[in-house]
Amino acid sequence: MSNFDPIGTVAFFRERQRAEALTTRKVLGAMTPAMLEHRLHPESATIGSMAWTIVRCTRICVELTQIRTTEVPRDPQPTLDELLLSFDSATSEFASALLRMTQQQWEEMRIVTAGLRTLLEQPLGSICWLFHVDAIHHRGQLSVFLRPFGAKVPSIYGPSGDSQP
Repeated sequence: MSNFDPIGTVAFFRERQRAEALTTRKVLGAMTPAMLEHRLHPESATIGSMAWTIVRCTRICVELTQIRTTEVPRDPQPTLDELLLSFDSATSEFASALLRMTQQQWEEMRIVTAGLRTLLEQPLGSICWLFHVDAIHHRGQLSVFLRPFGAKVPSIYGPSGDSQP
């Protein structure tokens, strides 16, 4: 598999990020404040923590467009309104950074740390794709909780039962 391309072009990623961020925003916007502290199991993350992970990972990607190394933020999960504002801000900044990015920058090595531990040392494109897919995964988890909390499931890849008349 010597011809395997693990990062592709920044232009392709830019479009996928734009489309998926719009869909993720619909799911986050459908959440209710009551969902934030709910845990499916005592050892599970809260729903709010899952949503906040999407925002934190987007912020990491934004930082890595500007600097070589960044640390995973440990800031506490905010209120739902603050989470939505943070998501909007981070995705806007990320979209702008991706528009300015060259393919060479997309392929440059970056590092993500947590304390003294190196979590990732990969090309920027690989890190962005990892967090992109992770956001889609968490978005799917969040969408499962919407109906039980009285929220409507938005259209994700086509009409949902709640989005049809």
